[in-house]
Amino acid sequence: MWQGRLPRDILRDTRESYVTRKASHLRAEVPGGVVDCALGTNPLGVPDSVRAFLASPQNWDPGCYPPPDLVSLREAIAEYLGDSGVTREHIVLGHGSFGVLLTLLRILLPPGSLLGGVSPQFTDVPLQAMLNNVRYHPLVLHPPLFEAHLDAWLRAARGRPHVLYVDRPHNPTGQTLTLAELEHLSHACAKGGSWLLVDEAYGDYLPRDEWATRLTLPNVIVVRSFSKAWGLAGMRVGYGVTRHPELLELFRKVHPPFPVNTLGAILAREALSDPIFLERTRTYVLTTKKRLMEFFRKHTFLRMAATDPRTPILLLSGNRGNLATLLGEQGIAGESGEGYMHLDERYVRLRIPSPEFLELFLERLDALKPGGVPSLLDETPISPL
Repeated sequence: MWQGRLPRDILRDTRESYVTRKASHLRAEVPGGVVDCALGTNPLGVPDSVRAFLASPQNWDPGCYPPPDLVSLREAIAEYLGDSGVTREHIVLGHGSFGVLLTLLRILLPPGSLLGGVSPQFTDVPLQAMLNNVRYHPLVLHPPLFEAHLDAWLRAARGRPHVLYVDRPHNPTGQTLTLAELEHLSHACAKGGSWLLVDEAYGDYLPRDEWATRLTLPNVIVVRSFSKAWGLAGMRVGYGVTRHPELLELFRKVHPPFPVNTLGAILAREALSDPIFLERTRTYVLTTKKRLMEFFRKHTFLRMAATDPRTPILLLSGNRGNLATLLGEQGIAGESGEGYMHLDERYVRLRIPSPEFLELFLERLDALKPGGVPSLLDETPISPL
């Protein structure tokens, strides 16, 4: 009887996160090495302040549990968020931003409730919700640009979901609603009785006056990460911001204890002490993304979806065939569209490469033009989803 109570229906669900995909599209060996443009790590690596800390003698004790409330980290985050009116009491912590999101899903979306959004978007949030018997009704964006303008989000909000999930910047395209547009959307959600859950995992690439943490409506929840622009993906440190006192009380009651490990909390504070690293990252991303956008304007055999030049990710589609396999054969690691809802292997999400691989990356993309290398781009025409 105990075995029969396992929810085996979950195993029949074939949807899969791009993070946990079972097969890589890369060949085992590629001359010149693999250009990694896959997961959303910082292309410049780790902040100098973090490297310096790790290279010096340490006195922190890995044998002790971290403080359960981590007041010093929450204070440092509140100071980093600047004049947004956010205090340490408005901040909750988690095992990466996704740890915060999981607890919010438990609180805000009981089985049978409705999650809204657009599709494609970051897969794991709707996937985790659906595995908990939550209905997910996104507004499906149109290829090849997949434009997610304010009107699209407002249409999604008109369905009066319990929660409207907005990844900002949008994953996989890198588009960004302006803060004024997001504020307009927050009022529409409040009028319709919806929570607005803003996932700003890539938000640090935007200037401070564009951060969603500046919005003061009580139905707005913002989730952020140290994994992207701050270069600490391996530390799994994330945080959420809300001004709703009852939600804060519920979160602290439901969330597992010790949400951030001791070293992660220390290194997050060290990273925040290095604003020069963040500015270097933003400058490199902006310069490189503009160069890539110009490349794709000239090379029409690859099509780039609508995007923001300040964000490090973009979505590509080929005119024909399996783009994920083709890029893999050229030694470019990206995230196949198979890991997103309403996308398939004809699409690939790329993160801009690190500086030492940028020229090789462009050379390999250029080799894909008609007559460059034998390719799957010459097989079957792409059709709308």
